[in-house]
Amino acid sequence: MSREGSMAKELFANKVRKVVPFEQSGEFFHRKARKHVENNNYINALSYYRKAIEKDPGNLEYALDLAEVFTEMGYFSESNQILFSVLQKDPSRSDCYFAVGCNFLGLQEYPRAEECLEKYLDLDEFGLYSEEAQDLLEVLQSQEFYLDLINDVDPGKEKVFTIATRGKDFLDKGDYKRAVRELEKVVKKEPDLIFARNNLALAYFCTGKLDKAIETCRSILAEYPFNVHANCNIALFLYEKGDLKASNKHIDTVLDLPVEDPEELYKIVVTLCEMKQHRKANQLLKQLLQYKPYDTKLLHYMAVSYYNLKVFKTAYKYWDKVEKISPNNTISSYYKHYVKGIIRNEKEFTELPYNFQVPYDEIIRRVKKINELLKLPRVDLTDKWKNGDSLASLLSWGLDLNDALIKKAILNVVASFRDEKAEKFLREFILRKSEGEEQIKEALTLLKDMNASEPYLAYVGDNIVEVNVKISQRQISEDILKQIPDMAVASMETMYLNDFEEGVRGIWDCVVDHWELEGGMPEIRKAEGWAAALELFYYIQENMPVNRTELADSYHVAYSTMMNHYHYIHTVVTEMWNKLNL
Repeated sequence: MSREGSMAKELFANKVRKVVPFEQSGEFFHRKARKHVENNNYINALSYYRKAIEKDPGNLEYALDLAEVFTEMGYFSESNQILFSVLQKDPSRSDCYFAVGCNFLGLQEYPRAEECLEKYLDLDEFGLYSEEAQDLLEVLQSQEFYLDLINDVDPGKEKVFTIATRGKDFLDKGDYKRAVRELEKVVKKEPDLIFARNNLALAYFCTGKLDKAIETCRSILAEYPFNVHANCNIALFLYEKGDLKASNKHIDTVLDLPVEDPEELYKIVVTLCEMKQHRKANQLLKQLLQYKPYDTKLLHYMAVSYYNLKVFKTAYKYWDKVEKISPNNTISSYYKHYVKGIIRNEKEFTELPYNFQVPYDEIIRRVKKINELLKLPRVDLTDKWKNGDSLASLLSWGLDLNDALIKKAILNVVASFRDEKAEKFLREFILRKSEGEEQIKEALTLLKDMNASEPYLAYVGDNIVEVNVKISQRQISEDILKQIPDMAVASMETMYLNDFEEGVRGIWDCVVDHWELEGGMPEIRKAEGWAAALELFYYIQENMPVNRTELADSYHVAYSTMMNHYHYIHTVVTEMWNKLNL
């Protein structure tokens, strides 16, 4: 090395030694976030607000600012989640009720908006937002407003609209046969409801009745040749049938129309995506994102379109935006990693579908991963929970699966950590509008068992209510009683056993019958110990090999607890079987 090079190296080393490392405060990140807000750079602002909250979780002002950004971006539900968490910590924050009310207005949940605005005025009659709250209430309570909402619908048709809405809900949830049944009723009664006929065409398509789907669209187009939804639907159906010429004709029809309605633009975009017309989809997505610049699904579609056009770096940027808006979604992180592999020539290029989900093989891998994680020894699982957010993100993703047993397992495991992070996880879950009553009840019971402070804010039906959980020991035991065989069956399914379920449930029925004959059940607080014992009893009865220690660990219960329950089951079932043999 030259003398000059040696001197440069020494100077650099001295400079490095003089740098004193320090950790930035929450206020530092908060200031950076506000600067981004001032520049209307909401996506980057989100990242800095989250860092500020991470550094100073007790500062509620940071959380309120984050909620405000979500509101500005049109993410009203996400904003409300944050605001509700603030209210859980400090119920006196009247300004939260005003903000929640405004968010409900954005969600078009007008009775809830009215309720929250009135609550705000009750708490702070002359507060900062009192005049705005009064003005909004006057609008909400005016007869003209509600007449506008009704939109001149004939009261006699209200029942038909209810059925049509129910049919659409079934369609969205993937229950296509029930969607067909409901929508056929509507169309027979009110054939002028074009939206119901279009939904029926989609339901026919999803049940494999392609010709009926095409026929339904043609009947609509005979009356309304420029109906955007009917043209898009039939274009997709003909594409699936292989009639590309006819399919493109219908697409060209809608592309020539002066469409500005965001809903109709969205329909055209989705159709183009399904038909793999990537360039046209990309162009229209740019237009649609002007209306909804922060819509994560649209940003994902844009990323996929750029990927399929082989503009990989731009695709990566759009998936990065999705991740910044929703850091725990696990979909964007998967595709960011995937496209990196393409850029580095580590993966071979294949076109990607536009579905806002990970590929099917990745779904299977993740479900297996969740099952494996839930079977880890307690100490290892706790370590993964406390160190980093990867486990929490994966479990959160698992809650989106339409599998009640997986949901129950996840909720119970999370609750078992009994820390602030677990409590936050469960409180966020009970504010998910999409969850069923049983799942919400399960999470509420677990929060109660964790001694989390009440009341709990939760979606019950279509309303957010304050819940105080008062559950008797008998109620707890009866609920757990139903869970025990379900947990054992779910665990044993991962072992690829055949024809075991009837036997497992039969054994448990014997135990329950015994308790009924004896006039009551023992105190049951935790299902896992009994489920482990039930599984163990089945293996031993069938002369199957089983590692008892590993089995106890997989349920996160003490070995002694499992064995005590096993001996009880053995005694009861043996006695019942002997009686039957006599």
